[in-house]
Amino acid sequence: MLLTSLKGSADPIASVPPQLIPGHPTLANYQRVLDSLPILKFFQNSIVVAIAVTGLNVLVSAMAAYPLAKMRFRGREATFYLLLATLIVPTQLTYIPSFILAVNVFHYYDTLPAVILPSLASAFNIFLMRQAFRAIPNDLIDAARVDGAGEWRVWWQILLPIVRPSLAAVAIFTFVTSWNDFLWPSLMLHDRTQMTLPVGLAALQGFFSSDFRSIAAGVTMTVIPILLFFIVVQRYFVRGLAGAVKG
Repeated sequence: MLLTSLKGSADPIASVPPQLIPGHPTLANYQRVLDSLPILKFFQNSIVVAIAVTGLNVLVSAMAAYPLAKMRFRGREATFYLLLATLIVPTQLTYIPSFILAVNVFHYYDTLPAVILPSLASAFNIFLMRQAFRAIPNDLIDAARVDGAGEWRVWWQILLPIVRPSLAAVAIFTFVTSWNDFLWPSLMLHDRTQMTLPVGLAALQGFFSSDFRSIAAGVTMTVIPILLFFIVVQRYFVRGLAGAVKG
């Protein structure tokens, strides 16, 4: 994909034998995409959505996981297994009620909040954080309560610093998923000034229906940022995911 995006008009896309290395590398395809679509606006929208979804999802997941792991109340296990049961429900089944709420109740159609709000909670992320909290000895929490710490202080000042690797794993997983999300944003966003990168770049099939070099350039511009992000933070992701599952 990267090599195709660097090929000029004289370099064949398909040949026998295949030409992998461009004979005359050029950045003209990238310039053509930038001139045809507001890529920087798409990029800005994707950053806003990904950061908002990640921050809110991590917060909600950690807050929901703590009582399921460490607080005693009637129906705790039933609540947890009911939460796990939602993982078998296809995400697409939730689109119709979410669409009705966004359009008829909240009036968020064609706005970024319409993409952000349905992603505030994730059963999978709550499961990961619950497993991380369960790995913490109860004696530590009991000692904090004896010293006068309330539930909020126990969660905020004692438990969260301990489960930082798991928080990082949840944040990375959520950020990557939000960045690559296409189906739901494509249903909610039709104003070009509100589109995220995956939705906006779908227009490349219309602008450059037969120009595979420009299409490859647009896709590369979408993939490279998230690829570099994951390369930088992959060790935190693996460490946090392993710790959460082990818990």
